[in-house]
Amino acid sequence: MEASWKFEPKRRSQKSRDPMQGSFFTNASIDEDAQALIRELIQNSLDAKVDPTSQEPVKVRLSIGKHEPESGVMSYYVPEEAWMHFTAGDNGLDSPPSASDPCRFLVYEDFNTCGLVGDEKVNDEQSGNSFYYFMRAEGQSGKQDGVRGRHGIGKYVVPKASGIRTFIAVTVRNTDQRCLIAGQCVLKSHHVDGVAYTPDAWWGVFDEDEGGNDYFPLPVESESLFRQVVEHFGLARNRDQTGLSLIMPYVQEDISVKTLSKYVVNEYFWPILNGQLLVEVAEV
Repeated sequence: MEASWKFEPKRRSQKSRDPMQGSFFTNASIDEDAQALIRELIQNSLDAKVDPTSQEPVKVRLSIGKHEPESGVMSYYVPEEAWMHFTAGDNGLDSPPSASDPCRFLVYEDFNTCGLVGDEKVNDEQSGNSFYYFMRAEGQSGKQDGVRGRHGIGKYVVPKASGIRTFIAVTVRNTDQRCLIAGQCVLKSHHVDGVAYTPDAWWGVFDEDEGGNDYFPLPVESESLFRQVVEHFGLARNRDQTGLSLIMPYVQEDISVKTLSKYVVNEYFWPILNGQLLVEVAEV
């Protein structure tokens, strides 16, 4: 089962929209973006601990790597037809990369966490379905009142870290031990070859109706794809380790081991000191 990209042509009834404020599409403050990334993702990981009463810490690993264009690795994940959207003149990106550029990538992984749980086929709000809230919802959160980050905005730090506003999620769930893999990108409404497209696109597999007029995006469940992604992006996750791995391609040079380490300490020194959190930052 192979994953592919699907960008949705805009119907006449749909609004042209920007999915976030204009700053989502700029790289004016990389330091602030890196800080927000660390703050939001580690908080989500702490909230997703498998057993909140356990003394075992939540483990987080951040790693940075690079693929040269001649390796051909990124063509598995960003084929030529997708580049047409990522380089469209009106997609909101000031200076997007191209297929001929090296790909620096950032990987965020958490362990001793639940992963993205819940029915991945649900297309409406459902209590306890973290897969739905992370992958399908905008401005919604499954967290309760008073819990940090409950408004569902923090998840935008993930595509924003990418120069093509894209991420790939690999999750092994503690509820059923299944491994699901899917990707998304978030652009502005844009045009390719004179056709208008909506902002959101999905990398995965698609359940299409008989007439081909509608489809529903689904994650891939494939052991071979899991092994491929682990090899290509240096994931530390084994198949029996539950949690979430996020891959953000084409990150800025300013996002470095030094920058990430600084914000890990600034934001989470106390959970680290008291043994609730263990963080590794590395280059691969």
